[in-house]
Amino acid sequence: MKKTVAILACIVLHIGAFATENQKTISSKINHVTVFMQGAQIDRSGYTTLPKGNSIVVFDGVSQFINRTSLKASGKGDFSILDVQYNYVYPKPGEIDSQAYNKLDGKIEKLQDSINSHSLEMANIRAKKKAIETEKGVILKHPLLNGQGKRDSLDLLKTTIKYLEDQLANIADRYLTLQKRELVMTKIQTRMNKRMQELKNYKANFPRPAASQPKHQVHVSVYAEKAAKAKISVTYKVNNAGWSPWYDITAKDAGDDVSLVYKAAVWQNTGIDWKNAKLRISNANPNQSNTKPVLPRWYIDYYRNMRVRQTRQPRYFKSQAEKAIATTDADEVESVNEEVLTKDAGMAYDYSQKIQNFSSVEFDIDLPYSIKSTGKAHFVTVQKHNLNASFKHYLVPKLDKDAFVVARILDWENLDLLVGNANIYFGNTFIGRTVLDPTIVTDTLEVSMGRYRSMAVKRTKLKEKTKNKVVGPKKVYTATYQIELRNNSANPINLALEDQIPVTNNQNIEIELTKPDGGTLNEYMGLMTWDFKLKPYEKKTVTYTYTITYPKEEEIRGM
Repeated sequence: MKKTVAILACIVLHIGAFATENQKTISSKINHVTVFMQGAQIDRSGYTTLPKGNSIVVFDGVSQFINRTSLKASGKGDFSILDVQYNYVYPKPGEIDSQAYNKLDGKIEKLQDSINSHSLEMANIRAKKKAIETEKGVILKHPLLNGQGKRDSLDLLKTTIKYLEDQLANIADRYLTLQKRELVMTKIQTRMNKRMQELKNYKANFPRPAASQPKHQVHVSVYAEKAAKAKISVTYKVNNAGWSPWYDITAKDAGDDVSLVYKAAVWQNTGIDWKNAKLRISNANPNQSNTKPVLPRWYIDYYRNMRVRQTRQPRYFKSQAEKAIATTDADEVESVNEEVLTKDAGMAYDYSQKIQNFSSVEFDIDLPYSIKSTGKAHFVTVQKHNLNASFKHYLVPKLDKDAFVVARILDWENLDLLVGNANIYFGNTFIGRTVLDPTIVTDTLEVSMGRYRSMAVKRTKLKEKTKNKVVGPKKVYTATYQIELRNNSANPINLALEDQIPVTNNQNIEIELTKPDGGTLNEYMGLMTWDFKLKPYEKKTVTYTYTITYPKEEEIRGM
């Protein structure tokens, strides 16, 4: 009784004491994922040690697409769960990398010293050039060069001129050397000034830490009368995930049975990878309303020309699944040394258990799966069935020269199939794709198995038996068609041949099948059907005639 009172008191004081409670982040992992047609339920758990009193256990690594109202917590240990809440926090803003910033300052300081040194050296070069120019001026002002020498000192003049010539040549060489050096130094200094400007610009725009994204969390508030070890689990639903049905239908080379492998194309883009998690595939859709609809009163009145507002239908979720499948990468092929292996590999459906709930069907798979948050599809096999089937060949020569094989499958109603694409195989050979539609209400599920190319057919309109004549006030058009068939295979086949005659809603136009040649007519559709059992290499010819009677003053279009 005392323990119950203590727990109730903690619940009452929980909100007020929230800021003062201990927070402890738990190391958790995703153990189990239930994938719905839209969305998924995540089961996550972890172990920790709880202190005495109130505390908050924090689950990090939660998807941002969490459905907050779906949160649920449970646990094992000597403690009580008070509350479970969704929360998000923004990490502390990151600080500038001081080490890199200081290193940048060191580069700028070192470069500035080099610039100063170059500036002094260039000043020295300019001073030497000026001294050379002064020296040259002094020489050029020599009295002998200005005609002020003694007239009787010719030898002295010659000697002086020779001296001056050598000095001026030496001055020119020195000056040229200084000019070259100055040019090189100018280029170096230009590059250093440019680099200095780049470093200063980089410093002014030094990279700042990117804006921190919020961390999504689940907070579980607990109370323990004493320190205790605990296992805490949380479950929640996330969006941006789902699956769609796909099938592999394989017909054997001989026999009347087919194998059907039921696959789930699972995808997720929740922002959190699922690592080594057990999967449960559910055909439930939690996003649909679970409230029983109520029929409103049905009013009728006189007709008025009123515009009817049409509501936009919600987008079918399968489009997202189809997109996930379309972006799935091709399987990578690994080169390995060939070995003789005799044991067949197991399949996921060997580890799958079907669970029938009162409102949905689930497939529990006892294998770990890792599905990254990339939006790409992962094909998970959930069931395999060997089904009794009979094969029938359909031929519509007016539209296509190939026959089409249809498997008529019995006893399929308890398989809980959904509408989805199916891969068709004969033996180990991929034939193509079809659509499996179990929404029909008949006892037989018909699945198109692809083309049958061992049938030769020729459909001909017999001109000599096709006439248009006038009989009294009427015109009578008579048409005769001949269809020649041949089974070019060594196997007998059941063949349904389909053709048609025109139909009309005009009571003044009469259409009659005069020679059906054993065919059955659906008068509403104008569809004619013949059923044959063709032996290997057997030939068959069908000839039928129909007439159209109408007023002679009229013309018929579409014949």
